[in-house]
Amino acid sequence: MSLSFWNGRFLPEAEVRIPPDDAGFLFGDGLFETLRVDAGQAGDVEAHLDRLLAGLARIGIEIPEDRDALEAAIAEVAEAAPWPTARLRVTVTRSPTRLVTAAPYQPPGDRVSVLLLSDLRIDSQGPLAGLKSLCYQMNRLALRRAEAAGAWEALLLNERGRLVEGARSNLALALPDGVFTPPLEDGCLPGTVRRRLLEQGTIAERSLSLEDLERAGGIYLLNSLVGILKVGEVNGRPVPVGRPLDRFTGPEPRRAPRRPPPA
Repeated sequence: MSLSFWNGRFLPEAEVRIPPDDAGFLFGDGLFETLRVDAGQAGDVEAHLDRLLAGLARIGIEIPEDRDALEAAIAEVAEAAPWPTARLRVTVTRSPTRLVTAAPYQPPGDRVSVLLLSDLRIDSQGPLAGLKSLCYQMNRLALRRAEAAGAWEALLLNERGRLVEGARSNLALALPDGVFTPPLEDGCLPGTVRRRLLEQGTIAERSLSLEDLERAGGIYLLNSLVGILKVGEVNGRPVPVGRPLDRFTGPEPRRAPRRPPPA
């Protein structure tokens, strides 16, 4: 049974109890982060905490734990997470509930198909733009529609018709003059893999149009669970797979596991 961190305590996940008046449960009032865990070690913890704490400050949520305590909680839950690969989630609500959980994770294949949706729009000027918000219903609707069509991801536009991101990933397109991802001003999430690629100079920011999608020589999805994932099909149409983004070195180096996997 997976170990969880809940409001300052470590306990089995089955013993976690969310109060019925919790603001996250009732109103989606809170934020979350999702990290990949390999062999008991969580990746890119610093980048995820940077985003979480900046987001909490932006919406005015204060929690008792400091950054070091959160990092220690993530490390403890990750160490007990399912092997070999797990998805670790940090959830914070205004109540404030603080919850860190882990579950097994099976990455997708090397290439995936995506569904472009034009009717579910991201408001680039809205109060939730750029936040990993618990108000996640539109993303869930988009994913269900994509999965019903046999696709792994849904691509979303903003109110101006510009490409923004996937329902659970950032987006990058290989164009003749470089590899580009939408800027934050267009409404996308400041993803951790996106951040690393920008810091390395592997990708650059630029607003992207549907015409750019049509002419792209490679389409990439970016998130902390899959790293960089190539797209092989958009709305059933095969697209160029594109070259590897070979300057990408992945998340921060992982230390050797502190204990062997459970029997």
